[in-house]
Amino acid sequence: MISDKEKWDLRHQNNPIPNSPLELLSQNIAQAQKGRALDIACGMGRNSKFMRDNGFIVDSVDISTYAISSLKDEVNINPICVDLDTFSIQKNHYDLICNSFFLERRLFPSILEGLRKNGILIFETFARSDNESHNAFASDSSHLLRKNELLRAFLDLEILFYEEKLICRNQDSHSLALVARLVARA
Repeated sequence: MISDKEKWDLRHQNNPIPNSPLELLSQNIAQAQKGRALDIACGMGRNSKFMRDNGFIVDSVDISTYAISSLKDEVNINPICVDLDTFSIQKNHYDLICNSFFLERRLFPSILEGLRKNGILIFETFARSDNESHNAFASDSSHLLRKNELLRAFLDLEILFYEEKLICRNQDSHSLALVARLVARA
């Protein structure tokens, strides 16, 4: 069986994602005070580079050696190769945390604790739909949020924006998926 690390190395090598940052991040980055940012499951660094270009010093974490090595020469980006199943977020350390299309529920409390006062959380990932055709891409339904699960997980924060909506999974695909999108302030 292929390990998570090998799976993600292959995915990043063979299926590059767009260079443009997550739309939710680009629409809401101005709400965060400049300082330290954390990019959870950063992949090839599209969100890390955007946060850096907007004045943040970024810790970029991912399990993929391939992805992390692509960030090693980037100024103001600290690439960290780590298994997010065991990763701990430093308490009261970040002005901005971005979690894009990755789900590790064990990190929810650590994300809350990792935000500084007035820190911003931007979180977007797949959610379970009542229409099973929208869930077909998921190899394991535990990788999908339940209805309002993301919202409930971060009710200790000031919720600035929340929605669950259908999106096209790929730019050149008509395959739909449900996503949960959250912006919140500590």
